[in-house]
Amino acid sequence: MATAPQSIGRRREMQEVKAPEQFQFTKQGQVLAGVLIRIEPTVIKGKDAIEYMLEGENRQRMTCLGTADLNKKINPGHIGHWLEIRYATDDSSFQKEGQSPMRVFEVKASKEREPGFEAL
Repeated sequence: MATAPQSIGRRREMQEVKAPEQFQFTKQGQVLAGVLIRIEPTVIKGKDAIEYMLEGENRQRMTCLGTADLNKKINPGHIGHWLEIRYATDDSSFQKEGQSPMRVFEVKASKEREPGFEAL
């Protein structure tokens, strides 16, 4: 049950909270970077998928969907670490007719968790 805010004698500066922006890798060389803050299962067009949420330098949150390659490289142990994800190339070596080539990513993770994210 929601209640009206009560005055506690302390003023708070409020700011709007926006939903994360969905990032899509469309060109080789694109980079998504930030602190990995969440890995969540999701359903896209009736299929199970994984969504990664990162928070960038300016506290802007971005999400991207997992691919076969990203899902092998990024794991829950990376939560709280700075990641740089670069769309490196396409691999068509085992591509079936009618399918797109597999996107290959270069993923780099900081060795230490970022300040303020130690408790994640």
